[in-house]
Parts: sequence; structure tokens; C-alpha cells
Amino acid sequence: MDKKKTPLAVVIGALNLDIIIKGLPKFALPGEQVNGQTLELSPGGKGRNIATMLAAWLAPGQVSMISKLVQDRFGLYRIPLQSLENAHINTSHIKLGLDHPENLPTLAIFLNTIDGKRANYYLPGCNETLSPETLEYARPLFKRLAENRGFLVFSLEMPIETACHALSMASEFGLRVILDPGGQPPQENVDFSPLFEYPIFLIKPNKLEVERLTGFPVSDFSSAQQSANVLLNQNIQHVLITHSMHGAYAFTADQCWSIPSPNLPTPPHAESTGCGDQVLAVLCAEMLHGVDFENACRTAVIAGSLQYCQTGLTPIQPDHPLLQ
Repeated sequence: MDKKKTPLAVVIGALNLDIIIKGLPKFALPGEQVNGQTLELSPGGKGRNIATMLAAWLAPGQVSMISKLVQDRFGLYRIPLQSLENAHINTSHIKLGLDHPENLPTLAIFLNTIDGKRANYYLPGCNETLSPETLEYARPLFKRLAENRGFLVFSLEMPIETACHALSMASEFGLRVILDPGGQPPQENVDFSPLFEYPIFLIKPNKLEVERLTGFPVSDFSSAQQSANVLLNQNIQHVLITHSMHGAYAFTADQCWSIPSPNLPTPPHAESTGCGDQVLAVLCAEMLHGVDFENACRTAVIAGSLQYCQTGLTPIQPDHPLLQ
């Protein structure tokens, strides 16, 4: 088999549709109508973002995605699916439901005002019902990934029991797992402890996510180290905690680094959506290319900062001048 067509990274996560309304003069009060200027329909979901950003750093066909979509009667599912195909990502393990055309894909609605305020609404869809059975269907893909010494990468845009099944399968095949712990409903009290019964090669939470995982507040490198120690004591080998403009903090059992963000000009109303996904994608790609953990983290933080400073979620390319 052509090495360029074999998987080096398999991503499990959500395929969403983002509805973005821009140019609102303000947010509407109850019963009030406020007119926006533009409407965009864009592909979204942490898993999708990570997969397309990772594909920009690997050869065509080396990224595969496992997810779930519904073939809705409006054809909205085509937007996230086509974005993967355009990025030359293997989509053969995406389960497309055909029996309920009245259902919709997961929707994320973003309202943006002229002065930079933003409100987000999330309408869960079939992503949240991704089952262990769907993962079992992809067992041959897990086997090929293990043969290539690739990474299994996933977010928590799925039931915890499905995430645990993914970890169990990874352990069975000897796969290295990179976990983004985002994706669970922020208002729910989630028990994350079952995840840590399995070995995890690397976890990349942001400040809020690591606080949710460990119960310790993070404000600087020292407090981040306290949270990282909790994770390192739970079957996790590498921890990267991103902290927006403060950069990131990287930890292993015997080493730690504070990694500053690069000094870049920030445009008005810069948007943090997708920055963590970009960090994770580049971190994974760099380690697949043989770069050590510290330097892979440093490159990933620069890429995440570049993502923050641009408009939209176009993947940062490896030939960007600031990455050379």
C-alpha cells in the first residue's frame, strides 16, 4: 500500500454546521428584532477543525476521521463533509444516517455585533450519540494506524462511555492517544474519572478545561503545574495547558516549560475559536515528524497565535514564515 495513503492520524470528533451572523448593531432584547449584515454557513466542530488543520501538515490521505452525520432533507450535512473531502481526509468511517431526514446536524450559532461582542448558541445533534458500535466498525482502521505508529486524536464531543471505548481500543492496539478534553456540555457536572483508567499519551486542555478536570484554578505557570501533576499521576505522559495570551505550559513527569505566545499584532475583534484546535493539530503533526515534545509545543503555540490573528478558520500552513 502507498505509504502516503496509510493513516498517520485518526481523528474522532464532531462534524458541525456553524451559522454565523455578523454586523449586528447589538443583541436583541426580548421581543425585539435586530438586523444583521451578513450570514455565513461554515463547517465546524472541534474534531473537524483538528482534522483539517492536521491534514495541512501531512500528505493527502494520511488523516482519517470517525464521526457521525445525518443526511438531513436540507442537505446541510454536505458542508462539513465536503470540507473534509476538500482537505483530502479519508471519510469512509463517517457514519451517515439516512433514516431520519427530519433531523439536523449539530448546529453552532454565532451572533457577532459591530463592536466585537459575541454570543454563542449550541444545538446538539447526532454527534452526541456517537456509539461504541461505530468505533468497532472502524477496527481495521485502528489496526492500520497501529502498524504505522500513528496517533489517535479525539475530543470529548461524544458520550464519555464512547470516549472510554476509544481509549480501550487504543490500549488494545497499542496506540498513542492525544486527547482534547473539550466538547462536554459546560453546564453539566461530568465525571471524567473513567477516562483516566486508560493510558493517554498527551492531553491538551485549556485553562478552563484543566480547572474542570482537576478542580484547581490556573492563573500562571505555578498553578498550572499543580493541575498538571494531578493529570500526570493518572496514566498521562504529556500535558500541554494553553492559557490564551499567556501562551502555554508543558509538562512531563520530569520536565516542564513555560512557553510564551509570540508578540504578534492583534487585529480588532480577534477570535479565539479554533486556536486550541490549531495548537493540537500542529503538536500532533510535529511529533509525527519526529520533533521532540518541547519544540513541538513551541511551534504549536506559534501556530495557535497565528490562527487567533487571522480571520476565519483557514488552517495555518507549515511553510508560514513565522514557523520557519
